Amino acid sequence: MKSGFPPSSHAFARRTDELVIERGNLRESLGGLRNLAQLLHSLRVGSRPLSNMLPDARDACDPLRNAMSQILAAAQTSLGENAATSSLEQYVAPRLGELEAALTEAAQRPLSVKMRLSLEERVTRLSQELDMARGLFDLLADSIAGSAMRLDVLELSRQSFAGPPSGGSWPRETLVATLSGDDSGLEVEVNPRATTAMIALGVELVADPKDATRIPNIRVSPTESGCEIVIERRADGAGEDLMLLRRGVIPPTVPVVTAAARVNGARLDFDPEVGRFALAFSKAFSGRAAG
Repeated sequence: MKSGFPPSSHAFARRTDELVIERGNLRESLGGLRNLAQLLHSLRVGSRPLSNMLPDARDACDPLRNAMSQILAAAQTSLGENAATSSLEQYVAPRLGELEAALTEAAQRPLSVKMRLSLEERVTRLSQELDMARGLFDLLADSIAGSAMRLDVLELSRQSFAGPPSGGSWPRETLVATLSGDDSGLEVEVNPRATTAMIALGVELVADPKDATRIPNIRVSPTESGCEIVIERRADGAGEDLMLLRRGVIPPTVPVVTAAARVNGARLDFDPEVGRFALAFSKAFSGRAAG
């Protein structure tokens, strides 16, 4: 799957303030769902107080749906109708519908043990699935409204492993990768949060779930006119060892990363069969020369 290079001038709508607010609403709503799942699981919380919470939990789905709709609308304004926004909408819509139906049904009946266990399973599963989608909403928002700056490509790749995907999310599994490349000082002009997210997701897409010995390797190298970040499976484990907290790969991941790459001046080439993920930047700068 390939994405073409964007025009030299980025003519994208900037709705930074609105997107910051909606991302906060999205994070807060999903945090409330996660708390509800934990309360449903806790033996210390009785059914009566839980029943009293359910109407408010159902009402909290409205700002969640609205936040997702607003971010998708901003992305569609900037990117047009494309696979990124449509696939993300198709992923979240049925899950939001199932969540609303489950909370509505539970709020209208006595919360029996059977009903509580069923609700816990559904809220936990849907909360985790929507939380993985939140990372893609963040990636779109960072790409269309974030600021670009010139950064060292090798250090940018290293920073993809510097911290968790976001605060207050479900526990994440750890993934091991390696980083290799010469210290050439090459720089690219990108949004750092979006680009580190793309690299981290690239590592997850390349990782072989059936063979842990084939560790994803990130290689940074110059090209004729720019530079390339290539992630491939390797068995020798060569390179600098890094550890990554998984963000989670879902069906919209590749379309969203493809769109984000284009906005950030890169072409994405992803081959799932071979296990190769490459971000090619058409223009790179010599950081050492500039200094």
